[in-house]
Amino acid sequence: MNAIIYKERSFPPALEGLTVALSRLPETHPMYGKIKQRAASIKAGYGGEQELDRVLGNYTFPMPTHILNDVSLSSSSLFQIDTLILTQEFALICEVKNIAGDLSVTENPPQLLRMSENGEILGFPSPIAQLTNTCQLFEDWLSAKNINLPVLGCVVLAYPKQRLSIFKTPVPILFPSIIPQHIRSIHTNHPLLSPEEFESLARRMVKEHRAYSPKPVAEIYSIPPEDFLTGVACPACHALGMMKNGQFWNCPSCRNRSTTAHKQAILDWFHLFGGPLTNKEWRRFCRVHCSQFTRRTLLNMNLVPVGASKNRGYMKENSSHI
Repeated sequence: MNAIIYKERSFPPALEGLTVALSRLPETHPMYGKIKQRAASIKAGYGGEQELDRVLGNYTFPMPTHILNDVSLSSSSLFQIDTLILTQEFALICEVKNIAGDLSVTENPPQLLRMSENGEILGFPSPIAQLTNTCQLFEDWLSAKNINLPVLGCVVLAYPKQRLSIFKTPVPILFPSIIPQHIRSIHTNHPLLSPEEFESLARRMVKEHRAYSPKPVAEIYSIPPEDFLTGVACPACHALGMMKNGQFWNCPSCRNRSTTAHKQAILDWFHLFGGPLTNKEWRRFCRVHCSQFTRRTLLNMNLVPVGASKNRGYMKENSSHI
């Protein structure tokens, strides 16, 4: 039977912010290269997760199975699960990695090392340590709800081209294509949860999921606001500097016209700076002078007003960080 996707995978919020930053920073900026490298890393990880999604989506499981992606929960601390394969017998947490090059995982200190083609060695958090911590926190989460279900884990290397050397460990290191076979190997046909409890658990996880909201890019990389390029970007050619004329935004580069291009600029601002966004700051960022227009745009974006009317700012809903 096909697995039920209880929670779809979403586009990484952190990658959205980094993409905005790359579009609004000069390539000569000191932080441009670092941000570009980080964006490439997140994009690669997302691609690896999508490869696992593809394999699981095409597989027929021998038992009822629910799949939850990008789940953020809280027990003694917040934790995030890349992919959770939930059955009535066990929960399998998949920690997905997609890092190119020759990889090695060390035990002491716990670390993942990558040697690139030019011989450069970079360090990353150990996927074994990450997975162990996530499994423990999920066990605590289940225990607090009096749910008795074994929590298993595996590290998933997105593509067979990845080469890995690792110390002896009981943690399975698998490629996506092997995951279905691994699930069959640990399936015993002795369910611990009733069908009702099984459905209830999946629904509860979705209900208690806390959407991840990354810190604003300017804060992470200590970039002054004046370093970012201002203006409204054209939805067609992506050039900055659309001009407001009546109800239309006009692009001087490709002659495209839009009535809603400013909405993306507002979202760009929140990715970069977090908030609250004031009317004055919004006029500076989108290069307009009409305070009535900017006030209307802020009111029409379903933002949350903050502060007294004279110095009122606006925040996005669910703007807390993990």
